[in-house]
Amino acid sequence: MQTSGTNPYQLLVQSILDYAIFMVDPQGRVRSWNAGAEQIHGYRPADIVGRPFALLHTEQERAGGRPELILHMAAAHGRFQEEAERLRRDGSRFWGHMVCDAVRDEHGHLLGFAMVTRDITERRHTEQRLREVERRFRLFVDGVTDCAICMLDPNGIVTDWNAGAERIKGYAAAEIIGRPLARFFVNPQVAQTAMTVAAESGRYDMVDWQVRKDGSRFMAEIAIDAIRDSDGQLLGFAKITRDITERIEAERRLEDTRAQLFQSQKIEALGQLTGGIAHDFNNLLQGIIGSLEVVQMRLASGRQDVDRFLGNAIDSAKRAATLTHRLLAFARRQPLAPKSVSLNDLVTQIAELLPATLGERVELKLDLAPALVPVLCDPNLLESALLNLAINARDAMPDGGRLTIRTGSVPPGEGPLRRPHSLSDAPTLLLQVSDTGVGMAPEVRARAFDPFFTTKPKGRGTGLGLSMIHGFVTQSRGAIELESAPGQGTTVSIYLPSGERRSMRSNDARETGARWEPAAGETVLLVEDEDVVRELVAGKLRELHYRVLEARDGHSGLAAIESGERIDLIVSDIGLPGLSGLQMVEVGRHRRPGLKVLFVTGYAETMPEDWTPDADTDLLTKPFEFDMLVQRIRALLPSPLVRAQNP
Repeated sequence: MQTSGTNPYQLLVQSILDYAIFMVDPQGRVRSWNAGAEQIHGYRPADIVGRPFALLHTEQERAGGRPELILHMAAAHGRFQEEAERLRRDGSRFWGHMVCDAVRDEHGHLLGFAMVTRDITERRHTEQRLREVERRFRLFVDGVTDCAICMLDPNGIVTDWNAGAERIKGYAAAEIIGRPLARFFVNPQVAQTAMTVAAESGRYDMVDWQVRKDGSRFMAEIAIDAIRDSDGQLLGFAKITRDITERIEAERRLEDTRAQLFQSQKIEALGQLTGGIAHDFNNLLQGIIGSLEVVQMRLASGRQDVDRFLGNAIDSAKRAATLTHRLLAFARRQPLAPKSVSLNDLVTQIAELLPATLGERVELKLDLAPALVPVLCDPNLLESALLNLAINARDAMPDGGRLTIRTGSVPPGEGPLRRPHSLSDAPTLLLQVSDTGVGMAPEVRARAFDPFFTTKPKGRGTGLGLSMIHGFVTQSRGAIELESAPGQGTTVSIYLPSGERRSMRSNDARETGARWEPAAGETVLLVEDEDVVRELVAGKLRELHYRVLEARDGHSGLAAIESGERIDLIVSDIGLPGLSGLQMVEVGRHRRPGLKVLFVTGYAETMPEDWTPDADTDLLTKPFEFDMLVQRIRALLPSPLVRAQNP
């Protein structure tokens, strides 16, 4: 290669290795040859300069006049370019991208041609491999018949359509290519939303109704993927659709079967519940009826030694009341009086009483989290639940062990308790009772909350303890979890909502040996639809020198409230015919603001879920003892409490 007399630009061109750059005169002879040309074509400058550039073509191309055609086209149009196979000196071939530019002087006379060739063999092989992959993929896609696979351009127009799409949608490829995707959606806006989301996040999955060519609809599982080039430019979308109508129908049938099985299990559980209730109540009623018959017979014969039998009847009746409360708790229908409670204080108070119950062989450990917010629940029922769990734990550790009571706070959004959106940022309170006892087998654990199911020996348990706790926790908008395994002990976790609630008046501490007398002139309006109950309560209050007004329904009670009669307190059932006790009081307080009310009920179905007692309102659960009724009355009335000595 001649370098003398060359300028820097020529030196630069001659040193380039990636491109073959050479000049050809008008007759087609090579006039210059750079290092890249030597490397790509295999000719040294001395071997090619002055010779026809046709040597770079195959013998077949030379016979067909291809070299001359290239020069002719470049001379006629100024430039000619092509991708074609080229020949190296050693006879091997490579793919080259060749550009031939005609070079002319200022008068337009042809001086020759500038030839630039780049070896694109690797690129061509890559493209060939890609075409083969695409061909095989196309065969695969076209062979898939259980999925509709189609390609879309960036505007959602169908560009490809496989056999599965034809089978599922009913359209042949010729009918649908070039049409918009949206026509297959019941709601076309859904299609646009799907592509927008896919373009932004890369993929969109959904389940939606689709329309076939014949107008029928089917449930489809759809995935739309965005396709982009290496620069991130959106090329289109790949959409895969699977007909899941049969699967959905199968799931529906399975769900129906499950529902039938669940109904069967409920009927079985109801039979177990009914049998348990009948067994326990028959025993209790036998004690009541038998005792009263003995009393009746002895009184008829002039005998007065009936106190023991009356006591037996009262004890049986009280046990029946306890059983009813437990059943209502299981059914989540017991009346609740929720208020803000310090969980740690409640546990500490119960813990003071537990050692005597647990015995010397059970170690009690408290693990109380500090600074807990109040829990919202009925404190009496929570105490009862904790005591029941402690007794169960004791019975599960016949050889002794450790009982641990923990409290804690679960962060918002965690734990099994699902809060309303308005309370989604409120923590959940945790009360956990763990033992190191014998644990439960899986089949026992599965039935642990069933009513009247117990593993304790006969006479040592009704089987209502855990079911009652489950009902109370659920009714309190909480959740309960049980973990147990044979030999691993048992852990019961109770989750309850936190919250502030105005405390209700509480006066449950009983003082025996005292009777209660009213202040002068106190008048009680008694509203009760059950005649026997109303007669008994009214008689007892009159014996205690209260003035009693009676009403048998809500409308009669409201009429008394709206009259000119003095009323210091209302004692009213909640579930009254026509106008409920709650409705009667709500209307009546418009006439008499600050009216004090003691509600009486035995069934939570009559109470709104969000009802809460306040400073002028209290709640008493049926059945009750008269002493408790009078205590609640005295706690509501402002006059001082007067005790009279027992006669």
